[in-house]
Amino acid sequence: MKKLFSLTVIVIAALGMKAQTAKDAFNATEVVWYGLDFTKAKFVGQFDQGFGAMPATGTDMRNKWIPQWNALIAKEPQNFKIKDAFRKDNVYYDLAPLNELNSKIDVDNCMSFNPGKIERADIDAMVKKYGTGDKKEGIGLTFIVENFNKNMEMADVYVTFFDIATKKVLFTEKMSGKTIGVGMRNYWAGAIKNILKQIDGGEYKAWKAKA
Repeated sequence: MKKLFSLTVIVIAALGMKAQTAKDAFNATEVVWYGLDFTKAKFVGQFDQGFGAMPATGTDMRNKWIPQWNALIAKEPQNFKIKDAFRKDNVYYDLAPLNELNSKIDVDNCMSFNPGKIERADIDAMVKKYGTGDKKEGIGLTFIVENFNKNMEMADVYVTFFDIATKKVLFTEKMSGKTIGVGMRNYWAGAIKNILKQIDGGEYKAWKAKA
């Protein structure tokens, strides 16, 4: 009898939960920024520590630069205008889930001379692995990095909205941004800033109209 009661409660709760859609992602007034997901990213070409200094290794990327890029975006919202680009009243920063996943990147496999390719099925599987952060429900936002391509001086990312409660991907779109800036950190952060400017400049409006 007790088991039957528990099952009934679960079913009622499940029926009461409204499934999130892409439209909900665009209409929401708040979004939770999870950061840059590098778990399947490729760093294409010869990377250095900046200003032509010694080469950067996969270990450098995982332990030094990836944390710095994510921390910079959260620290400087006035420069990385997520709120403006995505038309939100509030952006909540919750980097812990992706910091954990990014810290486990295979340092022997992330550096390459050939660009990587991320498929839609990969994105669904990647988001499913996101741990529980401070927020248990709502709309999550991440940029899933496909390539930081030194040869092309471009960053390729998938702009991805997802339902935090279910980890269901609601919307994903590939964007590329031109690098700009001085030094390793700012050079690639500039590409992310460029992508946000493109979104703010018209991409977001077009995406919302199709949602």
